Amino acid sequence: MIHMLNKVMHELKMIQKGMDKSTILIYSPTTNDLKDFCVASALECFRTNVMNLTVTEAKLKKSLMIISRELRKQIIVNGLPSCSEIQKAQCKSCDSYSKVNSQTFVKNFQTLLQKIYASKV
Repeated sequence: MIHMLNKVMHELKMIQKGMDKSTILIYSPTTNDLKDFCVASALECFRTNVMNLTVTEAKLKKSLMIISRELRKQIIVNGLPSCSEIQKAQCKSCDSYSKVNSQTFVKNFQTLLQKIYASKV
């Protein structure tokens, strides 16, 4: 799981450097929004919305695909804190988070990945 998180964080840094600075707005959880048992749903929100980032280079489009594919793997999901159905019901749906610009989206995504990484080391 640590290897996969490192890979995703690396790809996200590459995207951040070459990302189009457009004003597109994307739903984004923040760590302040999250309860520990909602990490899985927040990660899924980032995974589904990462493809909305605007990149022009082909290698960066490949990076978006890698991130989406890696975060779909069960090893990541299984490594997150499990929660009861009652707790899951307390988690926000992706479209209930605030919309932010692409730069803030990437920063929020990185913060969540770092939080997950720190809990695994």
